[in-house]
Amino acid sequence: MSKIFFDLFKDFSDYLIATFMRWGISEDWAIIFKGIINMLIIAIICFISYFITKLIINRVVHTIVTKTENKYDDELVKHKVLIPLSHMVPAAIIYYLIQFAITDSDWVKHIRTACYVYNIFSVMMTVLKALNAANDILDSIMRQKRRKMSFKGYAQVAKIITILICLILTISIILGKSPDALLTGLAGMSAVLMLVFKDSISGFVASIQLSTMNMIKKDDWITMSSRNVEGHVVDINLTTVKVRNFDNSIVTVPTASLMSESFINWSNMQETKARRIKRTLLFDAESIKAVDDEFLKKISKYTILNNYIKERQEKIGSGDPSIEFDKMEMSNIELFRQYVEQYIRANFQVFKKYKPTLVKTKKGTREEYLVNNKEEFLKINGPQSEIFLDTNENGDLYIKDFAKFIKSRGHKVEIDRKDPKIYYPVTYGLDYDFVNNELMPHSVFNRILEKEGIFVENGHLMVRQMQPTATGIPIEIYAFTKITEWGAFEKIQSAFFEHLFTVAKDFDLKIFQLSPEDYRAAAALHY
Repeated sequence: MSKIFFDLFKDFSDYLIATFMRWGISEDWAIIFKGIINMLIIAIICFISYFITKLIINRVVHTIVTKTENKYDDELVKHKVLIPLSHMVPAAIIYYLIQFAITDSDWVKHIRTACYVYNIFSVMMTVLKALNAANDILDSIMRQKRRKMSFKGYAQVAKIITILICLILTISIILGKSPDALLTGLAGMSAVLMLVFKDSISGFVASIQLSTMNMIKKDDWITMSSRNVEGHVVDINLTTVKVRNFDNSIVTVPTASLMSESFINWSNMQETKARRIKRTLLFDAESIKAVDDEFLKKISKYTILNNYIKERQEKIGSGDPSIEFDKMEMSNIELFRQYVEQYIRANFQVFKKYKPTLVKTKKGTREEYLVNNKEEFLKINGPQSEIFLDTNENGDLYIKDFAKFIKSRGHKVEIDRKDPKIYYPVTYGLDYDFVNNELMPHSVFNRILEKEGIFVENGHLMVRQMQPTATGIPIEIYAFTKITEWGAFEKIQSAFFEHLFTVAKDFDLKIFQLSPEDYRAAAALHY
């Protein structure tokens, strides 16, 4: 077909020259006019072929996309991946027909070289668009799977490699050299290339380390005090990480600096739905005292302390010399510490769980997963789970062959992150999130709530007395709350400590605070 088209154009060119010469035009001018007319015809053919090829590509791609059920191939249309290929047809036409418009062989050679380069550029643009589409497809897949992985850095590396390959091919075509010769020369320039692409190479290595070690992902909340960064990661690319601070300012951090400098990633807090409260109350040492009956009567309204006070009074009244010296009498600060701890425990958010219990048997002590309510157990796990229930020597109902039971439940149980012996029964649910501006459903696991509360049950809980200081005796409270959103967390934390400030007065404890006289005395000593 191309030979017929070539011969047809050759015959047409000869006809034009013969016609112009019959009109009395010299041969030189006839060749010039023939070249101009052929140039116009070639331009028209290229223009038409470009639009026809583009139309065919659009129609074919659109037809394929509309016939498929998945949404991922829509990215091919969105990024116009195959459109650059439509530029290759006009370049091929110019390559074969330019000799009929220009008689100078050198110019023909240069234009044909330009056509080669143009086609390489078209292929490069197709590959770059395909990489963009692949990056968006992978991003959509990860978001649907609720994973925060970013492939943008890898896509950018692939783009750099593609551009380098096309650049080498282009230079080799222009210079008429083999690509092998150019690569040999580039090997000698490796030191220069390493210097030019230093940031890209270090950024790429850092991005791989960050990804493989799961140190940072898109949408993570990070804090980097050395660079005044506190916000959510909005973009991770080859050389930089973009963070939107909570004041809506955008901070750009070099990727390599995240490996060389320290930063805090709060994503685990958000995923585990537990945020730490760590704050200290300072009490005046002069307000600490031993308790008496009148004091105990005053705080009797705090019923969560009744059991503790009763046990302490029994130990004190027993006269047992083995009792530790620090348990011989009760103090108001001791009872306050116990009140804070019991108050937090009373406000635990409790989920149904399978937790091992030490059971004494004739053969010794062993761990068993006891079941308190058989009907509730069967309701959660189904009637088929009754085969795993049995009664031990003490008459308690427990789960026998617990490993097989967990295996039979599959994804309907969730292991505790801190204690691998604790399991939570979970239920499936649907949640919705925007993926590429489209509301997409995704599965979520919900633990079965047993008791509502503010504090996290399986988080660390500690109320301790710290080293006394010149500014008072510190009581540090260390606990976790289920509230992770910043504003709501601060509100809950403030309400909790406002309650403690109020309760401390009932325990005859005075919050330490420097008086104006103390300030003046300290200033006088300073100067």
